[in-house]
Amino acid sequence: MMNVIAILGGKGGTGKSTCSIGLGIALASQGKRVLLIDMDAGMRCLDMLMGVSEKLLFDVSDAVAGRELSTCILSVPKYSGLYLLAAPSEKELVDVTAFGEFISQLNQDEWDTVIIDLPAGTDKELYASFPVHTKFVCVCNPNAVSVRDAEITANILRSVSRKGKLIINKFEPYFIKNAVFDSIDDIIDRCGLTLLGIVPDSEQLALAFLTGKFPARGKAARAFSRIAKRLDSKDVKLPKLKKI
Repeated sequence: MMNVIAILGGKGGTGKSTCSIGLGIALASQGKRVLLIDMDAGMRCLDMLMGVSEKLLFDVSDAVAGRELSTCILSVPKYSGLYLLAAPSEKELVDVTAFGEFISQLNQDEWDTVIIDLPAGTDKELYASFPVHTKFVCVCNPNAVSVRDAEITANILRSVSRKGKLIINKFEPYFIKNAVFDSIDDIIDRCGLTLLGIVPDSEQLALAFLTGKFPARGKAARAFSRIAKRLDSKDVKLPKLKKI
């Protein structure tokens, strides 16, 4: 079955787009054929980060409206198997129900994984429109505001009978060592989500967001590789916090 992964979070700035791209690259490097869909009309950044903005003619609103998908998607240079469907210029251009139907009708023989980068905020109607097998992944930073936001997001997912998992992004061991939180389990319990993975705070990722050159090696790349394998139902243990 085609994996549908929705990357979400009520608060902006947690790194949803970075995680979407990182996971897309990791899955493509593992031999998967991956479609990235940018639904964040506000930021509308994946085409720039992936270096395809100059080739952009159509976006997700055109695809949902019925235009041939092959004319709307763009292959991402340097990453074989990774493709992008860019964000619309305005959120209102995409009907929520129509988008859910569009995702359900994607060719499962063509795509192994579809990753959807959702805008900040919470949208019950949008979440409920997704196929029932969708894996919702909330991106959270290890600070009190972001953790509370993840808890609110988890409650909204449950209200529409959807389950969510958690990526703790921009992590440093000192958050635990200095008792900002008692433990990783403390963050997980407060969010009320199952942990999918932890991504370290990384200068490489910060630079990647500015340059579009995402690291193929290093701690962040290894973290996304582990998460990608877990999404593919592989059992991958979490390293010790100092080695994340």
